[in-house]
Amino acid sequence: MPATPDLEDRIRIIEEAFSSADLTGSKEEILAALNRFEDKTRTFTDMPESDAVIRWYKNLFLQKVHFFPRAEQLLDEALHVLEDASDPLLQRWKLRILISLGYVHRARCNYMDADAYLHEALAMALADPALSGFMGEIYSLLGSVNLLLNRNDLAQQYVLKEKAISRNRYQEQPEERSRALAYGFSLINWARIHRKIGLIATVNRTDIETAVALFSRFRHDIGQAVARLELAEYLCETNAVDEALRIAESLEPIFASNGMPSESILAGLITMNAFHKIFQFERARSKGDALLALADAHGMGSDRIMADVYYAIGICRYEMNEEDAAMTCFRKSARLGMVHGTKSAIVRAFNAARKIDRHQAEALLTSDLVYQDAEFVRNRVERSINPFKETRTKLKIPASTLFLDIVGFSTIMMRSDEDLTVKMMDELIDRICLIVYLYGGYVDKFLGDGVMAIFEHGEALRPSVALNTVKCGLDILRALKHKNYKLKKHFEAKQNIDVRIGVSTGEIYAMLLGNYIKTEFTYLGNAVNLASKLEKQAASRMVLIDEKTRELAEDGILSEPLVVTIPGIGDTTAHRVVRLKRKNERS
Repeated sequence: MPATPDLEDRIRIIEEAFSSADLTGSKEEILAALNRFEDKTRTFTDMPESDAVIRWYKNLFLQKVHFFPRAEQLLDEALHVLEDASDPLLQRWKLRILISLGYVHRARCNYMDADAYLHEALAMALADPALSGFMGEIYSLLGSVNLLLNRNDLAQQYVLKEKAISRNRYQEQPEERSRALAYGFSLINWARIHRKIGLIATVNRTDIETAVALFSRFRHDIGQAVARLELAEYLCETNAVDEALRIAESLEPIFASNGMPSESILAGLITMNAFHKIFQFERARSKGDALLALADAHGMGSDRIMADVYYAIGICRYEMNEEDAAMTCFRKSARLGMVHGTKSAIVRAFNAARKIDRHQAEALLTSDLVYQDAEFVRNRVERSINPFKETRTKLKIPASTLFLDIVGFSTIMMRSDEDLTVKMMDELIDRICLIVYLYGGYVDKFLGDGVMAIFEHGEALRPSVALNTVKCGLDILRALKHKNYKLKKHFEAKQNIDVRIGVSTGEIYAMLLGNYIKTEFTYLGNAVNLASKLEKQAASRMVLIDEKTRELAEDGILSEPLVVTIPGIGDTTAHRVVRLKRKNERS
């Protein structure tokens, strides 16, 4: 539908409401600013198009405080409204939504979907000259995403295009602030990606200093600090250690005072590496311990940057002849590389560990490494049958069990392109494994076209774990939505992939089954059986939970009761999860 003056006025008022918000404070302050923005724009949610714009702005608040699942949900809802919009005004907002989906999926380690959304945004920008102003940002994001996908050649190509576009736009109007800042950030991105892929010799120090000067001229303090951070990285890599150390140490308090813990850790990492290069090992080790404490204070222990931190600490410990401590750090670095899909981090840790012990280094390449340092019960149970013992080890633990099944997989394979379906299935399973891990669960086994995951509660049943299990199921449904969108938009497939999910909570047995010929670790119990049966009773794209899970998680979810017939049990009450409760709906 064509845009009306009423819609244009609404969007202008929404933009003004956002421009008055402050997104630089603490998490609580930013969420309070979000509440004020919602109050100012609530009257405009009656029109779907203006509501989609509001959702896009709300996503910016949520990204700032790292509430990425909720940001992703808002963007999905906004894209659904504007997906077929043809009006130029709405096309611009659709493009912004696609770019934001690229940011959110990159943050959630979902690089394949980020790449797909960004390519859709790129196609829109290339087709419409009115949208060409977004090209630099799109190429910048594609560069970083493809770097994470280990596509170094593509990453280079994208940042080269970003740099060229931004330079040309800046040269047309060198006094325009937005163009100058965009050019400055493109120079930083160019230097960063080439440094990351080991091409530091191709980086020109003058480019980074140009970025510093641009941010200084336009009084963009954060941009200037980020540019100086990249300069410090460059100097440390090229062995101008004293200058790198001076800059990095001056940046740490700036980032800390501006609520930028990731950048603060990066500056501290440069400081640590500089100490290491000038053989001040004690100071380097002390700095490493401080970085771990800083990450822990900000809940960043599993962030992507920590793979670099653990690797640097490991190298320092190795140089200090503390090989056991070094190996522990290399294990943690490799594990984070696996979680975030960063192949270079895994290989780097393996090569460093191989200098200590070749056999231990090989253990860093096993997929089970992700869970080996966790407290999952399979790491506490004897994994072999011992002829000197009469009984096998088994434990009874409180846990939530999640079963997932892909609906009609055989039919999908018969009706669709087999290679394409398998590719999408592979992507979906990868995504499911990561989602389960991020919510504190463990993928116990693959069941043909399904998955069984366990979420341990500890000593007793805990509401937070039950809620995380339900959140995991809802996030898997959202991931499925993205895969089906990709199938339709990029592969023109007509058949959707659907899943159904069952969750049950209670005490279960963890034990070893089998004999000397074949053994397998497994979980057994009524709660496991019930979760499996609930999954079979669930409809497509439904999370069906038992009464105990609902009771524990009820403060965080909205659900509705369903009477289902369970073979061997009869009619019983289960609950269909509708959605998570908003903050103001919780007790």
